[in-house]
Amino acid sequence: MASSGYSTVSEFSNWESYFWPGTSVLKNLANEGNQPILTDLELMATRVRGAEIASHPIKGDFDLAHLCEIHHHLFQDIYEWAGQLRTAPAFPVAMFKGGPSPESIAHGVFDADDKHPYRYFPAGEAMESHLKDWFARLNQIRGEALDAAAFASSLAEPWGEINAAHPFREGNTRAQVFFFAQFAAEEGHFLDYERFATDEYFRLKFNAGRFLIQHDTDTSLLTEALELIIDRRMTGKPRSYGGMLPAYEPHYISESD
Repeated sequence: MASSGYSTVSEFSNWESYFWPGTSVLKNLANEGNQPILTDLELMATRVRGAEIASHPIKGDFDLAHLCEIHHHLFQDIYEWAGQLRTAPAFPVAMFKGGPSPESIAHGVFDADDKHPYRYFPAGEAMESHLKDWFARLNQIRGEALDAAAFASSLAEPWGEINAAHPFREGNTRAQVFFFAQFAAEEGHFLDYERFATDEYFRLKFNAGRFLIQHDTDTSLLTEALELIIDRRMTGKPRSYGGMLPAYEPHYISESD
């Protein structure tokens, strides 16, 4: 079943409707009510689907519909709403996630258990409008032949703002990583997304960088994180698969930019 792009599943009309009644376990196609088992099933399914994307990238226009297609492919075996925009919480209620405070991040403590609230867009028209605006900004980068540092800098703000919308109920980061790795490849860059699975410090820094963009639009930390995984000299091909995401075998195509 193909993703329906911008659509939503009407069954999920509020936040609670995503869960099995009386639990904090998301409804799923396996009818699994045990969270640890569901986590394992989700990981196994997305590993297989991620390897498929790595071998055969999903074509698109690097817009919201394209991100939806990637999300659908990754999660189609687990969630009915794979590839479809979340319906809750809806305006005027926003979604929040807890993370390290801006003060902790400023001191380099990216794993602080501060539970500082970072706001995500409410579901609905404002979220979709925000996404469309930032996908348009992202596409302005295409064809600019930027070096690795400039590309990381140009990518940080669109990535952070697209993340701030958090269009899916679950699996946003995983879909984003595949989406932006494919975007980078089209622009002649290698985005080493195995680091998300293998390098905890990088992952914490990356997440903290996105939080800072939500806090005060500061893109500097996310730019630093992206500079660690972007190299214009490299392309990639799928190799062995381990961790959350498929790995890529680097191939140097020139000694310098």
